[in-house]
Amino acid sequence: MSNTPSYRRRLGIGLAGLAVAAGSAAVLTSPSPTAHAAVEAIAITGSDFRVGNTYTLKADLGGASVGLLVYWSDNGEDFSGPKVPWPVGEASIDWVPKTPGQHVLTASQGSSTQSIVVNVGAGTTTPPTTTTPPTTAPTTPPTTTEPPPTTEPDDTDGSGSGGTGSAGSGSGTGSAGRLLSGLFGSS
Repeated sequence: MSNTPSYRRRLGIGLAGLAVAAGSAAVLTSPSPTAHAAVEAIAITGSDFRVGNTYTLKADLGGASVGLLVYWSDNGEDFSGPKVPWPVGEASIDWVPKTPGQHVLTASQGSSTQSIVVNVGAGTTTPPTTTTPPTTAPTTPPTTTEPPPTTEPDDTDGSGSGGTGSAGSGSGTGSAGRLLSGLFGSS
């Protein structure tokens, strides 16, 4: 058994516990290594850059703060405003150069930046024009129309020429007479 009075023993155990607790608190509150956002790479679509054409810029993002807003600039002039990276780990935007010459395009997220240099030519490129050969309508056979049938005048009122003469004699004038004489063989 110990010769130390019990109150002293309790005080020693209490101080030892306090020291352990203080050491744990010191470990928990020590600063961790800084975890920053990182613009890891930047790329642009296209190769023959011209004023007025549209190109897409894309940045690959990393680090613990990958969700921070992304800003895009052209020769130091912001042209995007803050953009939320979406999908997570990527940021993209369309860019239309307004002036010819060298352009330094930069993606910034937090304190991390990456840039790409692009030389822009004057005027837009026009895609080659293609012409479609004229189409010809298929030939259709000509339509033939038959002449309308001729009709003899109607002689219901007795004033027309129904012909004169007799069928028996084989003589007659007019269309009826000619018809009958043709049937009967008279000349």
